[in-house]
Amino acid sequence: MKSIKVVLRSVVVIFLVVVVVQNLGLLTHKESIKLNLLIKEYQSGPIPLYVYFLGLFLIGLVLSYSYGLAERFRANKIIRNHLETIRKLEEEIKVFKSLPVYKESTPSKETENA
Repeated sequence: MKSIKVVLRSVVVIFLVVVVVQNLGLLTHKESIKLNLLIKEYQSGPIPLYVYFLGLFLIGLVLSYSYGLAERFRANKIIRNHLETIRKLEEEIKVFKSLPVYKESTPSKETENA
């Protein structure tokens, strides 16, 4: 399984390198971002497209990491609650194990007929 993952990752990296090399002219083309807020207009200097792609990729990476981190905190809280419940139930079991066991007496045949 590990060798399949290595081969698959290598194929993906080679594919990405080929795409970047074949489209190098497009990726190095410079564009500027314009923002019109009706009151004032902003415009950035010319920036290569690969910088935009890299920036958007990093923004997506941070957003997905923060979502995953929030999920991890929720899961840890649930786990802590379950562990506390387990601890309480184990204490209850210890209490029940320490109680003496009384054998229930069965009625004899003489008392049943009476």
